[in-house]
Amino acid sequence: MNKYDTIVVGGGPGGCAAAFYNAKAGKRVLLIEKSKFPRDKVCGDGITGKALTLLHDMGLGDELTDIKEISSKGVVIVAPNEVSLNIPIHSHDDPLSAFSLDRIILDEVVFNHACKEVLSNGGEVLHDKVTGVIEKAGVVTGVKTNGGDYFSDVVVGAGGYNCPVSRYVLTTNNVPKQDRKHYSSAVREYWQGLEGNSGDFEIHFIKGVMPGYFWIFPISETRFNIGVGMLLSDMDNQKVKLKKMLDYIVNESYLKDRFANATPVPDTKKGWLLPLGSPKGSGLQPRKNFVNGCVLVGDAASLIDPFTGEGIGNALVSGRLSAEYDVIDDKSGEHYQNQLWGMIGGELSNSHRLQKMLKREWLINRFIKKAKKSPKLQSIITDMLHNKDSQDSFNSRWFLIKSLIF
Repeated sequence: MNKYDTIVVGGGPGGCAAAFYNAKAGKRVLLIEKSKFPRDKVCGDGITGKALTLLHDMGLGDELTDIKEISSKGVVIVAPNEVSLNIPIHSHDDPLSAFSLDRIILDEVVFNHACKEVLSNGGEVLHDKVTGVIEKAGVVTGVKTNGGDYFSDVVVGAGGYNCPVSRYVLTTNNVPKQDRKHYSSAVREYWQGLEGNSGDFEIHFIKGVMPGYFWIFPISETRFNIGVGMLLSDMDNQKVKLKKMLDYIVNESYLKDRFANATPVPDTKKGWLLPLGSPKGSGLQPRKNFVNGCVLVGDAASLIDPFTGEGIGNALVSGRLSAEYDVIDDKSGEHYQNQLWGMIGGELSNSHRLQKMLKREWLINRFIKKAKKSPKLQSIITDMLHNKDSQDSFNSRWFLIKSLIF
């Protein structure tokens, strides 16, 4: 019988972290990925904060430093009135500088590294499509693939928002797959020759685009990832199409002159969905992400930051944490989720507050104006954008209201 300690379904950053750390803990791991690498993954491509720390911890610091073409020392946030705020996101404590890198490159590097750890500890790597889970007496005992059945003590679902393991967990727990108040959509496109960027990340709140936002992330000095994202419920209310919105920004907004001599990379304008980690009422947060014998990580667990849209860091964190659990049942599964929420829940809750409050142009204008004069507020924004633990004061709703209004 094909029996393992842990089966990981999905070879993205969350799945690779789960496979790597489970194997490092001495477990026999089967890592299943349906695609052959290199493969494209639609994303904003920004790598910051905790993602940098964990990639370094996995031993990838030197390799990524050699591969990346540019480092980003800060984030430029531009309000609807076109007033900009420059926020530093680098410190001497960071093991790596923030950067942007095509996911077609990053994911292959991380996947190959995880595979080496899995194979060196007696595990296996399989390129196949998971078609369902195997259940016995209410306990997940393995997965079905096109090529056969495989069994394990724990199955880790890490296949993104459309992960077959995630679909099973959500159905079993009677959790809606897509809550449009906690799901975003985004469109990205690569461009060459964009003018006016010094290497920093850019986030623009543009009239006619809000409550969504537009980004420019540099891949190199001449190549950029640009895109626009918005909450699905807001898209419903405004009846917008993000690809048309992206065309408007490039051709008609105040940014159009920067695109005048630039060219889009053909066939790179693509969209994707982002399951957000915003808290949802009472109970386990952001939703119940386990059943007996099975646990979810990363995007499959809805852990994307509600404000920044960043998901790699939390995917890596949740994947690493899964290695601490040899069994997933009602008790250990709940403990896993509470432990994970204790690590990332403060950030996700803060980002959700900011997401909800910064839907009005006048609030963003006031916020940027206030932040330009407040080093304390700039420091908090740095922590949020860099996906670090925000200062305790920001956990207070009253502090946020004062920061925005007074």
